[in-house]
Amino acid sequence: MEYLSIIPATALGYLTFKVTSHPGSKFRKKMPNIIIKKRVHIFPAIRVYMFGRVFHLHHWVSLSILLFASFYATTGILDFMFTRGILVGGIIQGLTNMPKGHKKIIYKDFSLESLTSLSDRK
Repeated sequence: MEYLSIIPATALGYLTFKVTSHPGSKFRKKMPNIIIKKRVHIFPAIRVYMFGRVFHLHHWVSLSILLFASFYATTGILDFMFTRGILVGGIIQGLTNMPKGHKKIIYKDFSLESLTSLSDRK
């Protein structure tokens, strides 16, 4: 019976990450930027600037790591099917609604505009 909760949780996760992670979203524009020492951005996206490159950890990558960890979790919030459904929804949204050029982990350009632009959407 617990497996039935994964379908609405996946839809909720998909919609939540669509609203909060899309660069053009009004909600995302209102979220604060958390930056540590100019080279490490923690929120709304994890970015590390070093060696002339930008290492960008997309939300679908971090959610995939959490989903993988949830299969081994026996207690806590990751153990719930509802949580796993939200993680799956966020992963699906991240993989389906991004331009192909934005699925890379390492970028050569330091400009934030090039990482969040929608001009190369295919």
